[in-house]
Amino acid sequence: MYNMKYLWFEKGAFANKKARTFLLEDFDPNMVKKIAVIRHAALGDQVITRPFLVAVREFFPNAHITLCAVSNYQYAMPSDLVDSVHIMHGSDRRKETTLVKKVKNIKELPDQDIVFDLAGTNRSYWMVFFSKAKLKIGFPYRSFLRNALSRLLYDITVPRSDFVAEVNNMLHMLNVFGYKSSYPLDFSYPNNKNNKNKEKPFIIYFNGASQESKMFPIESQKELLEKVIKDFPDYQHVFLEGLSEKEKGTLLNDLKINANFKIQSSIELDRLTQLLSEATLVVCTDTGIRNLAIATHTPTVGIFYSTVPFRYTPQYEYHCIVMNADARLPTADEVLVGMKVALKNI
Repeated sequence: MYNMKYLWFEKGAFANKKARTFLLEDFDPNMVKKIAVIRHAALGDQVITRPFLVAVREFFPNAHITLCAVSNYQYAMPSDLVDSVHIMHGSDRRKETTLVKKVKNIKELPDQDIVFDLAGTNRSYWMVFFSKAKLKIGFPYRSFLRNALSRLLYDITVPRSDFVAEVNNMLHMLNVFGYKSSYPLDFSYPNNKNNKNKEKPFIIYFNGASQESKMFPIESQKELLEKVIKDFPDYQHVFLEGLSEKEKGTLLNDLKINANFKIQSSIELDRLTQLLSEATLVVCTDTGIRNLAIATHTPTVGIFYSTVPFRYTPQYEYHCIVMNADARLPTADEVLVGMKVALKNI
């Protein structure tokens, strides 16, 4: 019988000769001492990195884990799950940083046993190129990096898809070694299964996003809230404000006359995470708030029309997607239908 020994794939991943030899002859998870995980991303993408870091800690119990982040994306960085952090110069330091300084900054990362690239950005490619490691692993997303060019950067690559939750694609990098993923995923966050407020159930709404093209228009949001206040009188309906002016609920102030509606001003991350974990349902656009709700195992209704929905929708828990095949903006009535389906199934 063929001994797979840390080569748990056939044609679904790529490993060069160096990687295959190392995995078959010398690799032992317990002997791995240094691991670097590159992740350059905003709130939502930082959040979905957490199960990967939890799994890395489990599979490589004796490894020192370094998170390689970038200076302009540090909010919600999962530094609590690693041993050290390396900050690469980002776009916020473009004017003050020369190429020589950038390379020096990258080379400050000590030699590693394994480097995982979870970013797939130009900066992460440079980081992978200049770093020294026994194995370099990535999931190249851009078409020109999937074949020959990726082999110049990585020893092992796994396919990345718009139809598989990205967190699962990350875990595929560990499945290569024989790691057995378990569900639901562990985000090391407050859990809705324990925290949900059953005595005073409430639903959270958020219409903001990092880009205006991803937002749910405030007029549509108000129409939806007017409907749910009447259709779901036993729930408290909470509109969550964001930091930017375009994410404020000023136009919703007249809805405060309803006893079951309130506007929640923006709050710090820890309090926000706790609040999301206590909600019955979170209704929002493709944004970090939705990913944070998913990370607390709170059911969601996601509103999609300008971004792909499947890459950020796990299948192991209930999450409803409201979308139209022609990418038309969902109406308030369509979101309401999604909410009714969700509340019936959770």
